[in-house]
Amino acid sequence: MCLFLLLSVPLSLTSCATIIAGGSPKISIYGDRNEPVTIITEKEVYSDVKLPYQVKVRRHKIDGQRIIIKSDKYDYQDIMLEKRINEWTFGNIVIGGLIGWGVDLITNSVSKPNQTRFYIEGTKIQQTNK
Repeated sequence: MCLFLLLSVPLSLTSCATIIAGGSPKISIYGDRNEPVTIITEKEVYSDVKLPYQVKVRRHKIDGQRIIIKSDKYDYQDIMLEKRINEWTFGNIVIGGLIGWGVDLITNSVSKPNQTRFYIEGTKIQQTNK
């Protein structure tokens, strides 16, 4: 047991981006309407929430991930995520070497969302009379 702890401590200290970035990235969504919306991510559905609201997205395949905002009264444009390099990865390469960098690659902590705050505007849904 002591040997396991001794070996696991250096490994946990060598994956900086994984430790700093944590689990799922968080995206904050702000809007111009004060009404309940449903927010759909690849990770979860958030029903009847009011903006501003913070959602979690999948860490893997950040690029091109879509966040959908639905409302009974308003149309909102979808949010498309783009990724960028997590700066902690470079420190990890220097400090942790290949093992730490490998851990970061496996957990996809080498990338993060390019933008974490979005402002959306709703347009009134036109009612059609039939």
